[in-house]
Amino acid sequence: MAPLFCFLGLKFVVCFGFMSLSHLCPLYLSSDHRTLLKSSKKSWLQEVYLTDEVSHLNCWQASFLDPQLRLEFEGFPIQANEKIVIYHHYTNRALAVHRNLFLRTYFGKEVEVAAHTHLDSHKVEKSKNHWILVTGNPRNDFSTMLDLPKPPAKDTQAMEQAMGLDTQ
Repeated sequence: MAPLFCFLGLKFVVCFGFMSLSHLCPLYLSSDHRTLLKSSKKSWLQEVYLTDEVSHLNCWQASFLDPQLRLEFEGFPIQANEKIVIYHHYTNRALAVHRNLFLRTYFGKEVEVAAHTHLDSHKVEKSKNHWILVTGNPRNDFSTMLDLPKPPAKDTQAMEQAMGLDTQ
């Protein structure tokens, strides 16, 4: 299922390729080239920040995880809870999270997010550049779809039914 966003009664699906969600909220995720005076605090990479100004620096592009299949999936809807790579449209750098670089904010301890493409020896993005669009859960017991317990395999369900166990 593709993530379906609803805003002011308008429903739309997020697809691979150019994505601008600038009309959704008053703050925009933005980035610009790194300079000596403007870079992320800990890693000194390209800074990513929230701003209320609309500009070309707010545009991002979602790409399929496998580089060999990116052209085939261009324009297709992004599946919910699927790993993707998000590129900044102006600088062509991937959005990255540095799990070992912590920042202290008013909200507590947070990790640093920057724009930098981390590549391995095969020129493929590392896990620092992998992102997942998590959808909400309509059930009250769990907050997101990732918190749901995994359903039992079909062969396990058949065995439980044969034994007379209640699977629900």
